[in-house]
Amino acid sequence: MFIKTVTVSNSLGIHARIAAEIVNKADMLKGKYGINLYIRKTTVSTPIAISMIALVSLKISKDDIIEISCMEDSIEGKNAVTELCEFISRLSTDKTASLNNLDNIMVQGNIVNEQIIQSIPVGIVVVDINSSIISMNSYGLKFINRNLQEVIGKNILEVIPTSDLPSVIKNKEKYTGVTQIINNTEVLVTSCPMFSGDSIIGAVEIFQDISELVTVKELNEKFSMILEYSSDLICFVDENRKISYLNPSYTKYIPVSNKDALGKDLKDLSPDGLRMKVFNSREKVENFVYQKEGMDMVATVGPVFIDNNFKGIISILRPVNHIKNILSKLEESQEEINYYKKELSRFSKLSSSFADIIGSNNSLKESLYMAEKASKSVSTVLLRGESGTGKELIAKAIHNNSNRKDKPFIRVNCAAIPENLLESELFGYEKGAFTGAVTSKLGKFSLADGGTIFLDEIGDMQKSMQVKLLRVLQEKEFESVGGITTKKVDVRVIAATNRHLEEMIEKGEFREDLYYRLNVITIQLPPLRNRKEDISLLAEHFINKINKKLDKNVKGISKEALIYLQDYNWPGNIRELENIIERAINICEDEIITERDLPIYLTNIRPKKEDTFKLENDDMLTMEEYEKQIIKMAMKKYKSYNKAGKALGISHRTVALKCEKYGIINDN
Repeated sequence: MFIKTVTVSNSLGIHARIAAEIVNKADMLKGKYGINLYIRKTTVSTPIAISMIALVSLKISKDDIIEISCMEDSIEGKNAVTELCEFISRLSTDKTASLNNLDNIMVQGNIVNEQIIQSIPVGIVVVDINSSIISMNSYGLKFINRNLQEVIGKNILEVIPTSDLPSVIKNKEKYTGVTQIINNTEVLVTSCPMFSGDSIIGAVEIFQDISELVTVKELNEKFSMILEYSSDLICFVDENRKISYLNPSYTKYIPVSNKDALGKDLKDLSPDGLRMKVFNSREKVENFVYQKEGMDMVATVGPVFIDNNFKGIISILRPVNHIKNILSKLEESQEEINYYKKELSRFSKLSSSFADIIGSNNSLKESLYMAEKASKSVSTVLLRGESGTGKELIAKAIHNNSNRKDKPFIRVNCAAIPENLLESELFGYEKGAFTGAVTSKLGKFSLADGGTIFLDEIGDMQKSMQVKLLRVLQEKEFESVGGITTKKVDVRVIAATNRHLEEMIEKGEFREDLYYRLNVITIQLPPLRNRKEDISLLAEHFINKINKKLDKNVKGISKEALIYLQDYNWPGNIRELENIIERAINICEDEIITERDLPIYLTNIRPKKEDTFKLENDDMLTMEEYEKQIIKMAMKKYKSYNKAGKALGISHRTVALKCEKYGIINDN
């Protein structure tokens, strides 16, 4: 790289004509030596390739020191830099008066253009053919929190990484109305290539903060849309007492058209009405109830003042029936909210995806694989398995992995609801449907619309209800108790049972047609006694979970206690295991759950173990020798008389005396 400096002697600096001469000379030197030349003003950090727009943008004045350079470290590069510096040094103001006048005119033109660009309230950045910044106006610099010296000569992507200017130069195409993020702000951008004849010489980008583009017109349009879509009846009367606006809701409820009312004097249309009273008094009237066109209305009418000048009145009417409908919907919404609050509390303890379901048993993995496949479908799913095997957990996971995950998941325990209440629980009831029905109530199917309903213990549903459920599955419709209209629903059904439905069909206790409707995708969940390898994982999970619930710090479970858990038959399955772990954590006095913390019905049969002691030369030892070994092993494991005594079922004093008797040293 070769660099040389030169001081500008021209009284007008390097303006457009001088710049043209320098660019022409640089092009000649490039042809002569094959060298690209660069220029840098000493106040700017990065050199720029010499071009017309680059020289003009640098605003080089008389006596400014500039630096001419090339990237090559060669004789040709040195010669090219030296010749251009000498050429610039020879440039002077020693010209004819006509040329001086021409120079002045050109300088004035540049000043005018520069002031216009600087005063425009948009960001403007100009780059040369190499995408190097050669100019940026004050708005643009302020927008990116930089000064001109920091950005001149830098590649545009170093300053504005999202800029399209390199693509504009490459494709020679204009980009209009593009949104970009500049300095964490969304802006509207227009980027254009710049040509000299047929040759591209650079590009310019104009950008503005989108939030500044909101015009009065847009605000008016938004305000008009608010009025158009409002369910209130809105009327404007201007300061001359003329009707100036009626919104669509007004003309819908009141038998008057815009053609008949707009521009008419309020006195001619309603001389004794509330609007006339407010127009004359200039005082607001709120929530005034009266009848209009045979309808009960609630009216609010008030004067409009702008800069303390009276500009008319605004009247807002609300039909009482409309308010009643809103209140009714609010009651229904509140009922849904209350239900979801209760369900949220219950379901917050459930896992929300298949990844959260604990176990490595092959049968379980096969069931989870089927459940994951089922989650991508809308078909009915039947979950089968003993009580406590996690059917509700799987149902929730299927829902959460489906495209209905953002819709309700509603659970119904068919065995827990009396037969005479199940219909109203599932389908809801209307006000007055029976004694005590003082309000209408939504059923579980209505609450689940768009989502999933989980019918647990479906085998306990009475046959009279099975018929009505079958209709919902087939027709996707039902009537509420006491209702006269048919309601359509879009609900995905997941059912579960621990009963043998096939035997119930043979006995006439379960409808065969409903069975086939439910039994589209069947998933069998294995009992815990067939998943012995998962017990340690489940125990660890429940210990962590219950520690948080009870504010305990139990670290784990002993091997001996784990053997008891694995030998047990688990009629209550995973639910029973969780209850046993919670009981053990409540009882446990140490950091590890031992067999002493387990219930007696689980530990009354000792699990099989390998012999702990070996015979000496195939002979039995004395009782005292075995006692000594037992005490020694207990002290080695538990480190204290108290803990060793608990494990052996004797007092800590007895342990201490035995240690003294057998010479066992307590290292602790």
